[in-house]
Amino acid sequence: MPAVPAEPIRDPALHVPLRHMTFLIHPAIPPVRIKRIILATGCRCELCGKEILAADMDVHTIGAAGDKIGEATADLEREILVLCPRCHQDVHEQGTGEEEQRALLSFRKPEVIQEIRKILSTKQKPYVPPEVDLETAYSDVTDLRPH
Repeated sequence: MPAVPAEPIRDPALHVPLRHMTFLIHPAIPPVRIKRIILATGCRCELCGKEILAADMDVHTIGAAGDKIGEATADLEREILVLCPRCHQDVHEQGTGEEEQRALLSFRKPEVIQEIRKILSTKQKPYVPPEVDLETAYSDVTDLRPH
């Protein structure tokens, strides 16, 4: 596994720092969806209740769920926790069991569950580029004559 950089990685589309770990743990969940999941919890850690900036929150996968994530679906809601960096580190370093982690899910409000499931179940529409005549576009760009 590559080393985590000291400085956060910035995604210009989001205008917020995104930590490298987000991409390693959640390859099926785009960063924009991770941000929306964090916002759905009110930017509150689901372990200690501390409210911090969305950009500083982590989305943690319970147990070995991170290895099994293929495509993000609504069922994944039962496999993730939104944690502050300190609690996320503690969960890993103290070896918090899956049962204890899943117990935290019972405190998640129904409206938060519904919103996270909605975020995860949304299917992205495939990008279809507009029809463009490349020869005409090229000549328009390279034609130096005044029109």
